[in-house]
Amino acid sequence: MKLIKHHGSGLPARAGVLALIGFLVLFLSACESIFGPKSDDTDDDDDDDIARILVYNQYGETLDIYMDGSYQFSLANEEDAKIRGMSLDEHDLEAKVPASGAVVDSETIDVTAYTDYSWTIDDAPDINVVNSYGSTLKIYMDGKYMFDLVNEENRWIMNVAFGSRFLKADRASDAKEVASTTISVTANKDYSWTIE
Repeated sequence: MKLIKHHGSGLPARAGVLALIGFLVLFLSACESIFGPKSDDTDDDDDDDIARILVYNQYGETLDIYMDGSYQFSLANEEDAKIRGMSLDEHDLEAKVPASGAVVDSETIDVTAYTDYSWTIDDAPDINVVNSYGSTLKIYMDGKYMFDLVNEENRWIMNVAFGSRFLKADRASDAKEVASTTISVTANKDYSWTIE
């Protein structure tokens, strides 16, 4: 086998092709249309001309999110999602239980600028019952027995539904009613009733 060595014009042509390829790689790497957007530009949160509402679900179950009466998305517990492209106006938000359609939280957000807004859907309302009466009491809500409460003790009635809730306290020793109240549960917050 004979090795043939070539001399001449082939070397400068190869160097020119390599230089051209290097130049094209550098030039095209800055071009987003071929290689896609730069990594720091992939999130549209940098847009200055749209408004967004970030919705956080801490209710304890999946909820359907509505804005101005229109379904937006389902949101699992401990997750968040964005409603994008809001108009500058007041927007009514509702969180509903998917199976029943019951509204568990609502909020009106006045979108006055192209910026981010947020809405957190808290856990269901709770009622803290405090016994300062002087003896053990039996506590009822809407006619249903909840628990016994010894003197100077407090306990929570958890995950109370919205609406008027009638609470009653009977003395444990003779079942005589010693106090009652009606609490209007209208928001995802904690309520309290002290029996004296």
